[in-house]
Amino acid sequence: MMTQINLYYPLWKRYLPVLAIQMKKAITEEQEINFTKSDLHNLGNRNKADYSFSLELENGKVKNNISGSAVARDLYDVLLTSPKIKELLQDNHFKFSLGKAYVLKITSLKA
Repeated sequence: MMTQINLYYPLWKRYLPVLAIQMKKAITEEQEINFTKSDLHNLGNRNKADYSFSLELENGKVKNNISGSAVARDLYDVLLTSPKIKELLQDNHFKFSLGKAYVLKITSLKA
């Protein structure tokens, strides 16, 4: 079995500037980014796949188990390539969740 490495890098890299802006805004209110099925489908290898995931980051560290989600792992890796985002991740607690409707929600969990 061949493991696909970093399949979703191109998608997240393309959205990196948007993610940076939305994360900054998410500190005050939840943000949403709409993707299309083909955004993920063209990269993914799972046919009727469920691309849903939840990624929780506190001070730049992953707080939940994302080992089963390549989409989430790639998002995390790509986020760390941006100095602006790395700065936002410090002292903040974010949750990224992608649901079945391909809407990525970015929420700040900081009390």
